[in-house]
Amino acid sequence: MAQPTGDALTASALDLAKRLLVPGRAGDQDYSAIPDVAGYADIQDQWLAGYRKTLLSSIRDGDCTPTYTEIIDYPKDSINFRPLARFSARDRIIYDALIYLVTPDIDRHLDRRVFSYRWDHQRREPHFWSKLWRQMQRVSRRHLEADPWPRMATLDAASFYEHVDIDILSDDLSCISKNRYDTQRLTRFLTAFQRINHAWGLPQGSDASAILANLYLTPVDEFLRKSGIPFARYSDDIRIFHPDWTELRDILGEINRILRSRRLSMSAQKTAILEQQDALTRIHDPRLASLSASCDIGIPGAQEEVRMYFDKAIKEEQLSQTAIRFALNRLVKLRDDHAVSWCLENLHYLPHISKELFRYLGACKSRAVEIKHELSLFMTSGASSSYPYLEQRILRYFLSAEERSPQLKDAAWMILEDRNREDFPREFAVRYLGRDASIGESQLLRHRFEDEPSIAMRRALLMALYESGNLSERYLNEVEEYLPPLKWVCRYLRTQPKIPIS
Repeated sequence: MAQPTGDALTASALDLAKRLLVPGRAGDQDYSAIPDVAGYADIQDQWLAGYRKTLLSSIRDGDCTPTYTEIIDYPKDSINFRPLARFSARDRIIYDALIYLVTPDIDRHLDRRVFSYRWDHQRREPHFWSKLWRQMQRVSRRHLEADPWPRMATLDAASFYEHVDIDILSDDLSCISKNRYDTQRLTRFLTAFQRINHAWGLPQGSDASAILANLYLTPVDEFLRKSGIPFARYSDDIRIFHPDWTELRDILGEINRILRSRRLSMSAQKTAILEQQDALTRIHDPRLASLSASCDIGIPGAQEEVRMYFDKAIKEEQLSQTAIRFALNRLVKLRDDHAVSWCLENLHYLPHISKELFRYLGACKSRAVEIKHELSLFMTSGASSSYPYLEQRILRYFLSAEERSPQLKDAAWMILEDRNREDFPREFAVRYLGRDASIGESQLLRHRFEDEPSIAMRRALLMALYESGNLSERYLNEVEEYLPPLKWVCRYLRTQPKIPIS
């Protein structure tokens, strides 16, 4: 096959994908929905020692379809889920790099009123999402405040990523990309992803997927542009501004027809036409903005205000995850343990905010003894098996605290030996066991390694054997020789690293 894309461009895209995955935004283990068991430290260590070269060869040779994907039901709230694609590090970096190769072409075709996941053409990397979201909020307010009687129609697509049609997306890519090989390889990756998993549409879990999602909705942008009506879009969150209610309803009807032609439909729960004040409140709650600023500046009374806001939020009949997240993040800044007891009592209702929850618990050092006791009870009660995200975060919490507990050790063994559980809590259970393993337990971990079919689990087990002090050079050589997918972690462990938790 002729070399379609210069190695320099592909290598640059791989470097960007690795940088954003490992030490950057997605590599921040509090940011990531599913933290890696070692923060991808082995990938970082071996990147220039041959890992990047291997991925470059795979892309050049067309060998760039996913080799391993775990589809995880990630909680959206206390009872609903979305399918999250957990790729191997190799597959995730290749997927993101393939998208970054076509992103400059995609971005040039996007309307300026599309704010999500734009490309910085000068720096050759994506803009970070939070800055763009704030821009959309400012623009929306400006439209609403510019007219005495404005209204705002708001909508998004139901299960958007899951219903992106890959054939239609492939046609779109072939129309805008300068290099047909780039689009062919990306299309093959997406097609293989659908065929070998209980999933469809765009993989969720990678920010790079949002770049393709932007392209998929360009017909909606074009319709709104031709209509001459102000709008703003962030992914599938679309806002349209006009004083006439009937006009807005007709526009929504036409957008629904456009979405249907792309195998999408509008979300009934999130489609509405709002009056000015309701729209302004949805976009910018002045009380929350004031409260956030008070915490940042340290205005007297801010702590009491945050406590009152939290207390009111938890008394609502239906918990607002936005309100709870906001309150916990402010309490973290204030180092206030006011919410600790409630969080510990309601763990099983909060898996969807586990990132914010454990960031908060980790900041409450004064209550550490109580927190560790309650988390241990949760892990040993038998209830934790229904909440793998909490199991993972709890194990990570104890690993970070370097806390040893016989009860938690027993729970970790149960998690490891239950192959019906997802891999990601089992990987952290293995790390916990390896750090405090007797010689007999180390030998049992080695037995589990040899009996384990999952490469992701074998990677974690190898790290656990290393941390237990019972991984011989001879055995490490054998693993590298006979299990090629693990050669990079073997080479990393030979450097005698202190493996990070995050």
